Amino acid sequence: MMLWSLLLISLMAFCNTQNLIKGGKTNQTSYYTAEGVKYSSERATDGNLTQCAHSQQTNNSWWNIDLLGLYEISNITIYNVDSGNVNLTGAEIRIGNLSETDGTANSMCTSITVSTRGVNITFNCSQGPMVGRYVTVYLQKNWFLILCEVWIYGTNVSPFLLINENKTWEDALNDCRAQNMDLASIFDNQTQTWAELEVMKASSSFVWLGLRYTCTLEFWFWVDDHAFTYEHWAAGQPTENCDMSVAIETTGGYKWYSKSDNEKFNFICAI
Repeated sequence: MMLWSLLLISLMAFCNTQNLIKGGKTNQTSYYTAEGVKYSSERATDGNLTQCAHSQQTNNSWWNIDLLGLYEISNITIYNVDSGNVNLTGAEIRIGNLSETDGTANSMCTSITVSTRGVNITFNCSQGPMVGRYVTVYLQKNWFLILCEVWIYGTNVSPFLLINENKTWEDALNDCRAQNMDLASIFDNQTQTWAELEVMKASSSFVWLGLRYTCTLEFWFWVDDHAFTYEHWAAGQPTENCDMSVAIETTGGYKWYSKSDNEKFNFICAI
């Protein structure tokens, strides 16, 4: 009977793989260990229904996945084995772009009102699909957090496209516009997150954005006419000279630097 249940669940997951978000980096509060086996976070996404992620018994346990992309998440399916330690009643599913506190500060998608013991349950966010990079299962009571498999479904919503070629700022601008796009503008935390996700794929140390300095009028402006209301400068930046534009670093805090237009970097186009 157990074999048929696992087969049915596997078939259900297979039939719904069109919008299944694959990959990502997982983490969790703590790791349960037994007989030399570490019940680590990635076991919840390894496709093996008999291997589970399992925390120690503590307060405020969480399991988190960085999807390494920005997605509109339609639903989350959780499968758990029939074990006495499985009880997710009262847990919360949280979705958002905040990596601080391992995603527990992100907005709540929904609360779990059943144990999930021995069942396969799909959860929808109470206010409809949510956009985010991080998905967290957060259990605040003093108990084990066990997840045997987690499937997350959604669609990528990033409006940016990294061009993995090194070009001067002006050539990068012309390349984007030749493809009916423009160099990317960043005007809030969400667009900064989108840019960071593209920058992670870059082959250069910096990536051009569409922010340029006019030494005649002495101000910064986005080439697509977005208002310049958001900043993410590195310490000591910017340098305000003629023929300067902004590139985002590909390591560290993804801060902005003013660079000479003649330097050559990868660049981001706004789709």
